[in-house]
Amino acid sequence: MAWTSVRVRPAIPSDVPALLAFGEQLRDQLSPTPDAGRGRGTPVSARESLEARYVGALDDEDRHLVVAVDEHDCPLGMALFCVAPANALLDLPALHVSHAVVADRHKRRGAGKALVAAAASYAEDKGLEQVVVSVNPGSRDANRFFARLGFAPLAVRRVAPVSVVRRRLHATDAGPTDVVRRRTRRGGRLRSGAPALPLGPASPKA
Repeated sequence: MAWTSVRVRPAIPSDVPALLAFGEQLRDQLSPTPDAGRGRGTPVSARESLEARYVGALDDEDRHLVVAVDEHDCPLGMALFCVAPANALLDLPALHVSHAVVADRHKRRGAGKALVAAAASYAEDKGLEQVVVSVNPGSRDANRFFARLGFAPLAVRRVAPVSVVRRRLHATDAGPTDVVRRRTRRGGRLRSGAPALPLGPASPKA
């Protein structure tokens, strides 16, 4: 089907069930499990929270939630537009596109291109010169898709729980005496051929 048969319009309250389904697909892409795509579902409490967030986005003047639909007005995909600096160190505003997703069963119908075209038009209407797209680094197809449309990597953003960061920082702060003490408590033994330990506290990894 030609992608010109797909149009993009602002999301409306009746689109919320479809938006929730798109959101579940995004979640499965970010944290895949053996059951991903097989009706894993979202807990009721989490689903209600997500629904409230989508409804809130519909009424938020600073966010523009759109859906790509076919000739029968059936939602095929969604995206969220907002205006913000291109990055934390630049004041130059740009259009940020997030939560961009097309339902698996509707891919290769031009919905993705229609959403990008809508983003470009929205940016032009706002007088913006840059479009920034958030893409799951593990999604090879999505990264190839946006690369073909001229999007280049801007930065790699990594995420970690604070508890994990604290634990890793503590591990890298351990000096040679601490390492020997821990091995002794575990009944371990240093081999004569083992590499020499650093002469001081280990430097925190970047």
